[in-house]
Amino acid sequence: MYKNPIKANLGEEVNNSLNYKDVSILSNFVNEQGKILPRRLTGLKSKQQKKVTKLIKQARIAALLPFVIGKN
Repeated sequence: MYKNPIKANLGEEVNNSLNYKDVSILSNFVNEQGKILPRRLTGLKSKQQKKVTKLIKQARIAALLPFVIGKN
């Protein structure tokens, strides 16, 4: 149905009680370099994208997600 698998099933999870400790879900919104994916790739609505961005930043500060991935 969707070309991008992220668009298919993560929109509902963002609406539910998602918090910064759900690293397995939040890592789906981060690329291989550790950058937050844009809305056009995630398929989220504006309010959902802002929530995910805020939670990813909180998880980074809490050292649950890295700021940069794979940099030598």
